[in-house]
Amino acid sequence: MATKAKHLAQARARVGKDLSPKWDNVGELSTDQYAKHFRISMEWYRLESGGKELKPKVINWMSTNGYTKADIANFKKSKDSRCSPTMGAIAACLLKGMPEQRADWNDGRSSAEWLKASINTVLNDSKHDIDEEAVAEAAEANKPNVYVPSIQERLRDAAIAMTSEIEDAIELFQEDPETFDPKAFKMLNLLKAKGAKAAHTRIIKNFYIRNLEELVEAATTKDEQLKEGYSHLSKAQLKKITAFYQEIVSACDMLGQEAKVNRKPRAKKVVPADKLVAKLKYQKTNEQLKLVSINPADIVGAKELWVYNTKSRKLGKYVADEYKDLSIKGTSITGYNETLSVQKTLRKPEDQIKEFKAAGKVQLRKFLDDIKAVDIKLNGRINEEVLLLKVG
Repeated sequence: MATKAKHLAQARARVGKDLSPKWDNVGELSTDQYAKHFRISMEWYRLESGGKELKPKVINWMSTNGYTKADIANFKKSKDSRCSPTMGAIAACLLKGMPEQRADWNDGRSSAEWLKASINTVLNDSKHDIDEEAVAEAAEANKPNVYVPSIQERLRDAAIAMTSEIEDAIELFQEDPETFDPKAFKMLNLLKAKGAKAAHTRIIKNFYIRNLEELVEAATTKDEQLKEGYSHLSKAQLKKITAFYQEIVSACDMLGQEAKVNRKPRAKKVVPADKLVAKLKYQKTNEQLKLVSINPADIVGAKELWVYNTKSRKLGKYVADEYKDLSIKGTSITGYNETLSVQKTLRKPEDQIKEFKAAGKVQLRKFLDDIKAVDIKLNGRINEEVLLLKVG
């Protein structure tokens, strides 16, 4: 099946033929004939192109209807998405000779006044838009000799390729809205099969969200101009195509949410042990007791650490908390159990340290218990008066 884009390309290739709606002799048309011609004209422009392609029509109409050069320049710089297909279609028809208003149609409302109000809305809402033309010119000036598409461009191209079945479905609706079944298209499965990621679905959603918003508005709006634009569709048909666009947006939102849920948490950077202990100050040796401290890097990942404060004569044991290992932060021990990690004062340091050095693993389990002194909780701080005796 030929896609919509292919049909349009073939139409444009018909050299010398202007296929746009004519507005010659419209004064001779009856009210019903005029309304039908207006509806067909609006539909033709919607099928032929979008707001971006029709934006120049609005700019041309502004140039012949008293707008200042500044207003025209500001409208031109506004985001293309701000110019709706309806605005472009109205401007194109006015330029082709459509009367601004007719007493026996649309309650005598002026199409030109509606277009002016829409243009003013764009001018007000687009004051903080990025000057896309200036950005494009700057990018062109800095463009390398060999063109390399940006990541955003590659993503957009990939996203466009993923919408071919969606565009075919929209064309099916345009050809036969009565038999069109929006439930026949499993949009979530379709996008998954295409390999659509969160970045793609954000772009795809933006392709169709404006159409959905206009369809929803057309079903409830009091704007006669907009209602007339969709008057060729029955309520059931309008409901069908609205449901189809809603399915597209919902599928895009769901895939984006799944990506957030399944995103792997950032792996915590492992700091080498030698860097963790770089600022630790401790007593390296003690000649009187014939003691030498262990390498402080051995503390990182250990379950126990024996220390001795040569000034206070306190022997202590740090015990790692459950499900944790001992580590070092700055000048302090971390990851220890505050209840089980205690120290005791030695009455005869030289004799008791000698016994400690000779004790094996089994004896060390009750070494502190056998010392007749009060348990004092360790605070984790290490200084130049503390020897690092043993880890386990």
